[in-house]
Amino acid sequence: MKKFVLFFIMLISVSSSVFAYSSGFGYMLNAMGITTVNCNGLTINEEIYNRYNLIVYGSPQNVTHNQRYKETENGSWSNNFQIWNGNGARGEYWILGQDYLGKPVHNEIFPDDFTSGTSPLFWNYRQVKDAEESWSDASKFQYEIQREYMLNSNLSRFGITYDLTAKDIGLDKARVENYATWGNAGSIYTEKPGEGNVYWAATFSVPPLAKDAKLNSVLETNHGFEYTINKNQESIDIPILFGAEIIGVSEYASEDHIRIIEAELKINGISADFVNAVQQLEINKEHILTINKLDYPKQNKIFIEVECNSVAATYFSNDPPMYDSKKITIVVNIENDEYSKVKVKNEKAAPDIYKIEVKRVTTINGKEGLVDLYFSKRTKTNFICAGQVIKIKVITSTDASNVSFDFDGYKSIKTLDDLTLKFEWTDPKARGERARFSSLKELQNAYKFSKRMMLVKKTESTNVFEATYVIPYSTNQSLHSWNSLREISGSAFDIDESKLFTRKDREYKLVVKASNARKTSTESYLFDVAERWDELYNRDLTKYVKVGE
Repeated sequence: MKKFVLFFIMLISVSSSVFAYSSGFGYMLNAMGITTVNCNGLTINEEIYNRYNLIVYGSPQNVTHNQRYKETENGSWSNNFQIWNGNGARGEYWILGQDYLGKPVHNEIFPDDFTSGTSPLFWNYRQVKDAEESWSDASKFQYEIQREYMLNSNLSRFGITYDLTAKDIGLDKARVENYATWGNAGSIYTEKPGEGNVYWAATFSVPPLAKDAKLNSVLETNHGFEYTINKNQESIDIPILFGAEIIGVSEYASEDHIRIIEAELKINGISADFVNAVQQLEINKEHILTINKLDYPKQNKIFIEVECNSVAATYFSNDPPMYDSKKITIVVNIENDEYSKVKVKNEKAAPDIYKIEVKRVTTINGKEGLVDLYFSKRTKTNFICAGQVIKIKVITSTDASNVSFDFDGYKSIKTLDDLTLKFEWTDPKARGERARFSSLKELQNAYKFSKRMMLVKKTESTNVFEATYVIPYSTNQSLHSWNSLREISGSAFDIDESKLFTRKDREYKLVVKASNARKTSTESYLFDVAERWDELYNRDLTKYVKVGE
């Protein structure tokens, strides 16, 4: 039996506080028309949603009456109203916050006040008023399969599942309070004996119909994340497949239960396309992203942030929506022919600086090779790490006879510190290995500025200059990292991850000067610095950083 219920959704404009939420959660609230602020001015708590699968405004700290706290083995909270961070006691609060109307939202896994010490398998349950009638009340469920599921599923209490069903207890002793839905557990009310002739209420839960169901945003390209517009091309088309899929669906859940599944494609933060459907577990659509090199004059590499936000909701009125978000960064290399033509120059003009390229040196198959700098998805800037080796290449017009570079920013980036000396000279010599520098004096001179670059190639139309530089380990960070945020919070377990690889201080500037016998021209290249490279490599960077390949 299937009962159709008509839902009216009031579309309420989402307040600006939605921007404090993760991208996927914010999109879900907006798409489903859920207001972020309740009648008492409290905002929806995304962390509570992720932990309890409940829409809750505020937190336990906002509850002024009847709040209680109990220590539990796997509790989510500390006793100071903070999410448990790995230290000290952990437990649960009786009230998690408020609903939209300001009423308390109770925590179903708050521990019992009375524990008998006997397994529920051996309790002497007594008859409960209206228990048997509750199972025949069709107004409490929407699909017949819900009733079958509640009757035959094993019951749980506080994380422990027993080989016990409502049928085993007896329908006259087990009253169904709430039917399980996709996202919410069902509940069964019983009464168990206590000391003397006192009976205590004991509520069991039944897992959600689709307890392992998960919504995934789909975001794929046909040839990876890096593309090239060749010299003989004006543009390229990049097909992007986006959509959503629900995985982990149980035998009791089906696509007939899906009221809406929707996905939105955003390119560089702007909505570009969307797709939706009803009574489906999977949707997708192809979007063609066209990149024209004329839109990016004087650029040889562009970064495009592509994001897919998805949301799904069932026909069950009390089910919270599901959401997910996925981001990728597409890199497009632009090959120009601007150097292939010899330009007629004024004899008294300064040399042209056509291009400044900075790569980091890394070990590939036992040999040193060059890869792109890291790219912060949050500041949209390239960055390097203290202790990394960079290779600087400058392409100029043929009249450039001298090219030099310097750094503008904190002097620490130009200072030979003890740690850099140790790794670049002392340790290699102690191991009998060849050092990067032929002598200690050469190493020390490498940190005296400005630095002259070496002419490595001459063509009919260009000169190519190169230089190698080791970023000192003591260089000041201009981007926030795990270490800098730990210093702010005082705890490695309580950092503000939303600030990772965001601006900490002003960026650095690589200043290049090209000279001939008459004049000098100057160009610059902006970049940031994060923590030490050997500490960064121990982290999961995928959410925050595009790693050069």
